[in-house]
Amino acid sequence: MSRLHRTAASLVVAALVGGVAATARAQIAGMPLFTNPRVGTGIRVLADIGQPTDKGTSLGDATVVQGGVSLALGPVGIGANVGMTRNAFNTVTSGSSSANLGTETKVTASALLQLRVMGGGLNPLSLSLFGGASYDVSAYDFANLSSLPQAIQDSVKSANPKTLLIPAGVAVGLKLPILGLSVWGAPRLNFTKVIDCPSGATCSAKSDFRWAAGVDLPILGILSIRGAYDSGKIAGQTVSYWGLGASIGLGGMR
Repeated sequence: MSRLHRTAASLVVAALVGGVAATARAQIAGMPLFTNPRVGTGIRVLADIGQPTDKGTSLGDATVVQGGVSLALGPVGIGANVGMTRNAFNTVTSGSSSANLGTETKVTASALLQLRVMGGGLNPLSLSLFGGASYDVSAYDFANLSSLPQAIQDSVKSANPKTLLIPAGVAVGLKLPILGLSVWGAPRLNFTKVIDCPSGATCSAKSDFRWAAGVDLPILGILSIRGAYDSGKIAGQTVSYWGLGASIGLGGMR
């Protein structure tokens, strides 16, 4: 058996053992959605960590890491992020082969569009509308399964349904006369749609109400420190996250 076949077989076994419990989640549990409406022309590079509040503040298996970039032109801001759990990050950066990654090693790619409709500049109050999308990619997505029997390929796809998450909401921000500190709040609806729904499962589109609040502290106009708290419903359960991060650049979305 070739190395390619061994890799594919390992991923198939992991997928079948994981079953529907290994369903891809379009938004990694543990990371707030940062939507500070103070958008300014420019570009920023960012990095964040976060986790569910019920896991405390000690970093561990539930910790999530995220990196990305944001670009803004006038009132329009666009952000793109890639995030994963701390364990997945360690696995990927350790140089593990694809056979060792398994279906639990997931990377979430997300994009956010923000339109400031009021304020900004000298006005301390800002208001923006935002929307975006996020989608999970797991290790088996990169495996060549075409040489395997069709039944096994179908089983892998059924055991790993894809979920598309689309958040949409409004953000309100206020710049305080204290070191340029800004605070913001953002209610939203998360629309969830399962793609390639497993046979026999119920995969209707759902929507959940969530909200986030955060603070941003600029340093010398280039560096920015930020924090956020995110809470609301996920599959009928109230789940809350905290997140901390930093960004560097001029303008962009913070």
